[in-house]
Amino acid sequence: MTPRTVSILIVVAIVSVAAAAVGVSTRVDFRSTNFEGQRLFPGLLETAKNVGEVIVLQNGNTMTFVRDGDTWGLKESGGYPVHGNLVSKVIFSLSNMELLDRKTSRPAKFADLNLGDPTQKKSGAQRITLKNGAGEEMADLIVGRANFFLPETTTGGMYVRRPDEEQTWLVRGLVDIGVEPRDWLQRDIVDIKPERIQRAEVIHPDGEKLIVVPQQGVTGDFAFENMPEGMKLSSEFAPRNIAAVLSGFILNDVRKVENVDLDPAEAYVTEFFTADAIHATTRMWQKDGTQYMTVEAEYIGGDTSSDAAKQAEAIKTRTEGWAYIIPEYQFEQISKKMADVTEKAEPKSGS
Repeated sequence: MTPRTVSILIVVAIVSVAAAAVGVSTRVDFRSTNFEGQRLFPGLLETAKNVGEVIVLQNGNTMTFVRDGDTWGLKESGGYPVHGNLVSKVIFSLSNMELLDRKTSRPAKFADLNLGDPTQKKSGAQRITLKNGAGEEMADLIVGRANFFLPETTTGGMYVRRPDEEQTWLVRGLVDIGVEPRDWLQRDIVDIKPERIQRAEVIHPDGEKLIVVPQQGVTGDFAFENMPEGMKLSSEFAPRNIAAVLSGFILNDVRKVENVDLDPAEAYVTEFFTADAIHATTRMWQKDGTQYMTVEAEYIGGDTSSDAAKQAEAIKTRTEGWAYIIPEYQFEQISKKMADVTEKAEPKSGS
């Protein structure tokens, strides 16, 4: 190898190393980035216990979670209790977010990261604001698309921006925010299995009554006591569907009764009587495309220390003063008329 060739190889090697160094310097190294360990909200973790209000804005809708002592309630749902651990998880997630990399600062690209205007329908962006008990802002952030495949992380990350800035960021950490009240609210209302039902009476607004009682040997183990003569069930499970209304009943949303205009004369009223002496009454309405329900419960037995007595009292305490917004299918179980679930019976052969 000639001296000239050696010189050329040395030059090529130097150029290659320099090029490699430039290439490395232009990539984000999540292990040595200059943002490493820098929290998005410095000090928030240490003051998180002071958060008294969490505001979530998405799709043009606002949910406001307010702390009352050790519990949290949803303001827009009359202050009805929510799962406090879900709220705490959001606060904790924001407190631990760490900057990883600068991303676009072009508003035209925000939608690609779900970081557009959260006041607009279908924007995909969510704005989270934390305030202390005095109403002072502690954190404010628009969160967008998640990125679950980040090197050197176990939590994944997501794209975010501050509401008053055009700079977007990729951060380490994820925050999971339910998009509807039912994702946060304590949804359980009442749970009385159909096997405990001894009798259920449904009274429609027009006065029609359907009476359901247990009956062995029929589909669903329930029948209509007042089945019209010459008719049979076209929907064999219709009686059981009524008896099962109180089984694992859950809400979509809720309002204070005093804040909803519900005419008692338009209610579908159902009275349930259990074998262990609980008398529960539901009233359902369909108004402007929304289904509402109220619940009352009392114990009518003699043993006031029984489990049934305690359950009745718990139902009363939980439901008094509330109008629950319920799924349409639950309303339909009660609102069907006898003519909707029966048909003419075939005459017996030889008759």
